[in-house]
Amino acid sequence: MGRQAKATWIGEHGGAAAVTLHLGAAGLQISGERRARVPRSAWTHVEAADGVVSFEAEGRTYRFELGTAAPSWATALTTPPPSLAEKLGVSYGSTVAVRGDLPLPELHEALSDAARVPPWEAEVVVVVVRSDGELESLPVWFRECGIGSHVWVVHGKGRESTAPGDNAVRTVMGTAAASVERD
Repeated sequence: MGRQAKATWIGEHGGAAAVTLHLGAAGLQISGERRARVPRSAWTHVEAADGVVSFEAEGRTYRFELGTAAPSWATALTTPPPSLAEKLGVSYGSTVAVRGDLPLPELHEALSDAARVPPWEAEVVVVVVRSDGELESLPVWFRECGIGSHVWVVHGKGRESTAPGDNAVRTVMGTAAASVERD
């Protein structure tokens, strides 16, 4: 996730380069004719003027021509990323159901202010899948529990993981959603 745009990197000593900016939780990744990674904690003095967003980081000045998008990029650069709890839609007083063991301390923390309830009473359901079988059983479990809330599926990522990945989760969840719409 994140924000992405095509831009022109205006060099400190003249010159320009066509780049793609990708703003994520960790920082700004710049790719294209010039490359760089700038951690979120490094930038200061963020400004937007005349279609250019600029900031200072790690002893240098960065300037990007973004046209009319420059003000919104300046705002995005100065706005802290949402917490995991905010991304999940969970806040103090929310109700959540969890199926499986949460694999990361960050997930425990994100869900800590929410009351744990049965899945049919939850505002948000978090499901951890570690195998194809667990993933394939979800549509039946959803129907049995009468889940009508937001569902987050925590699954494998990366080559080292043996858990189902993005594509498998999207396929199973898409099929499940389509069957609910037909019913």
